[in-house]
Amino acid sequence: MTTDASGNRPLTGGARMSPSAAKVHSIGSILTVLSSVFFAISFLCTLTGVPGGNTASLPTYNNAKVRLGSCNPFLQPGYISHSPFPLWKTFDPSCPPSTVLPDMLATLPKAKQDAATPLRSLSVSSQRQVQLMQGLRNKTVVLVGDAVDRTMIMDLCEMVGEQPVAVDSSHPWGAALKQLTFPGKNMADALLADYCYVPQYSTIFTSFYHYGADTNELWRYQQGYYPPGNFEKRVSDLLKPYLESMASRSASTNFPNLPRALSSRPDLVVFSSSLWDLAAWALQDKRDLRTNANDDLSDKRINWWRTRMVDMIEELRKQLGPSTPIAWRSTHVPMTKVNDTVEWFFTSMHARSTPAPIENGQQFAYPNRIAQLNNARNDMLQLSSATNVRGQTSKIVCSMNHQPALRNIPFGELTLGQSMNQDTLVNPGFETYAYMFWSMVLHELFSINT
Repeated sequence: MTTDASGNRPLTGGARMSPSAAKVHSIGSILTVLSSVFFAISFLCTLTGVPGGNTASLPTYNNAKVRLGSCNPFLQPGYISHSPFPLWKTFDPSCPPSTVLPDMLATLPKAKQDAATPLRSLSVSSQRQVQLMQGLRNKTVVLVGDAVDRTMIMDLCEMVGEQPVAVDSSHPWGAALKQLTFPGKNMADALLADYCYVPQYSTIFTSFYHYGADTNELWRYQQGYYPPGNFEKRVSDLLKPYLESMASRSASTNFPNLPRALSSRPDLVVFSSSLWDLAAWALQDKRDLRTNANDDLSDKRINWWRTRMVDMIEELRKQLGPSTPIAWRSTHVPMTKVNDTVEWFFTSMHARSTPAPIENGQQFAYPNRIAQLNNARNDMLQLSSATNVRGQTSKIVCSMNHQPALRNIPFGELTLGQSMNQDTLVNPGFETYAYMFWSMVLHELFSINT
């Protein structure tokens, strides 16, 4: 290396720097520090679980970690574990199983007890009992769906040791049926709903039936059909009056043994629409002489179904209040049997007990079609920036930035693979199906109120 006459290196010698050189040196040092800080922050933000990461784009109603400020295990990958009762266990040790259902059952003296299939927690602390009362007491839960939901109500009553009650025109809460008159239809034969009352918690669980997304009165020629068939009309003319009667002071005064809801506004609505829609398409396929009525649903059918889901959910919000919590249930995948036919499914709507199978009919609940509707539902729970769905009749447009905060009941996904234990399509099974269903619903109800 070369040196000057004084023996110092030209670039690193001990001579005093000029003012301009010193200024450049200072600026370089500052930029070096800022660059180091920037790269450090960038690295930290790439790590999972670090506070301060960008979570604004995560839908708060569809993310297990963010949604309720704590983990919702049912929205995470996992499996059904019998330990000893059915629990949904995740692979994340920080996200424990929900025990609201088995804990509640442990507090009920008449709850089902079976040594072979235990369903309740062995013990519940006094602190936990206070929490359960806070989250579950004096509540109303409404299942708006089909005969599967009716079965869920019956199974719940079996779990808690109570008797389910059918609501028809003779019931004090069924007065709305008397207000409807249709030629050739005796509304006295129609069932409006079923409910299960849990007196220890003063809580009412009820199911309300509809005929799916149809807008053309497709079922009007069926003997067991009781109008209105249009979902929006059923909600406004039947469901809303039913809930108002449930909360009516006069009804509880005239019938002192009846339970009474604190409000006509439910604490949770669990919505679904699938089996009636699949049954309608199966009949259309039969009418059109299609040889493969179990083909995948067309784009046109799926997109139409999505537009009607916007209408139907909007009607629930309109009639029951926009702040009423609504959870959307997916459809379980059945083990297709010869007696799971449209004709048999139709008779389940108003039958006082599970009807006998009808083998000579049109099958309709094919796994491929159910999977398509479940995937269409899942997408609508978390619309992307490039997707929007416009209601067919309401004209409401749902997009990533404009959609109701729907809760997720992934019933079909969590019970996938359990069909070998299934009884029938509308009565899929007590221990796994019904128990997992109510585990999810009670977890949602408890989370809303605690």
